[in-house]
Amino acid sequence: MGILERLGVRRIVNACGTLTVLGGNRVSPSVIEAMREVAESFVDMNELLIKSGEYVARLLNVPGALITSGAGAGLVLAVASAITGGDVEKMSRLPFTEGMRNEVVVQYPHTVGNPYVYFINIPGGKLKVVGSPGGVTEEDVKNAMSEKVAAVVHFQYEPQEGELPLSRVIEIAHDHGVPVIVDAAAELPPVTNLTRFIKMGADLVIFSGGKDIGAPSNTGLILANNLKLLEACRLLGPFSYINVNGQVRVFIGRAMKISKEDIVALVAALENYIKVNHEERLRVMNELADYIISELKSTLPKLQVRKRVNAPNERVRPVVVPKVEIELPRDHVRLYIELLKRGDPPIYLCECDGHLCISTHTLSKDETELVIERLRNIMNKYPPY
Repeated sequence: MGILERLGVRRIVNACGTLTVLGGNRVSPSVIEAMREVAESFVDMNELLIKSGEYVARLLNVPGALITSGAGAGLVLAVASAITGGDVEKMSRLPFTEGMRNEVVVQYPHTVGNPYVYFINIPGGKLKVVGSPGGVTEEDVKNAMSEKVAAVVHFQYEPQEGELPLSRVIEIAHDHGVPVIVDAAAELPPVTNLTRFIKMGADLVIFSGGKDIGAPSNTGLILANNLKLLEACRLLGPFSYINVNGQVRVFIGRAMKISKEDIVALVAALENYIKVNHEERLRVMNELADYIISELKSTLPKLQVRKRVNAPNERVRPVVVPKVEIELPRDHVRLYIELLKRGDPPIYLCECDGHLCISTHTLSKDETELVIERLRNIMNKYPPY
């Protein structure tokens, strides 16, 4: 009997994508093997963290990198590093930031419906929202700059309606000596995004390791132009013991511990990721989407079903992954989602802008056939029209 059976947990068919609440992504055998190899050894964790970051930086041809326990941890550490600048006395005071540069500028469009803005508050950052529902201007960002501002955080859903583009934000912030942190957690694919924001000049860029990269779900990655801030992230992290005013201290990142197994897993996953033919991956995903549409229409010719490749400003990420969108009455969308979850195995579909949505990002061909079969059965029993 396997571990999930012993726990009484069912395997699901994931037709929603690389969502954290559904376990992120599949982990390949080579990544599992890297974890197994290091699991049998003891290492100096600071050395592993430093050397793995240096290796990843060479692999991606960027100035610096640091592996973290998820993208959320990366954002907390990045904001904390901007607030403290590596000053260990300030680091020891977090999240109490009175008297420090603790304001963090975020554009209004990036705060709408975005739960991750809260991560800025965890290390003591004070949110400073610029712009309005009508949009954000250069003057809005310029006027927000002051000696109290520690950083600008740009949540990368570019371009969002009304936002000031990242390239201009970087220019304005750097003119005022303020670093820019980019949260690009779910912005892969395309693979070019791995280095795109670093090339634009962002100081720190954060990715999830457990989404398209294919590492365990509790891994993340900070890429850096600003090596001083990157080193501050490491010092704030889980393996620092530093004497502050005669007392050995740990810092806010201690609660964001990452294992040796997860560190090497992210390295191995990245090695695989940069070798993959991503055009072929997207071709297969598009073929699956076309196949699902064809099969559903052959059963229900009147069904309003189409392929959806998101506009860049849509929050359903990543934008380049094709999804199948089925237009149904709202009560049927919720009914179908619930009935699919009740089946054996449970099938998880999502709602996108009021429609039933099937993501091809995490579906195998066999699972695709099962999704089609179950949807047909439900639609025959509970016709949508």
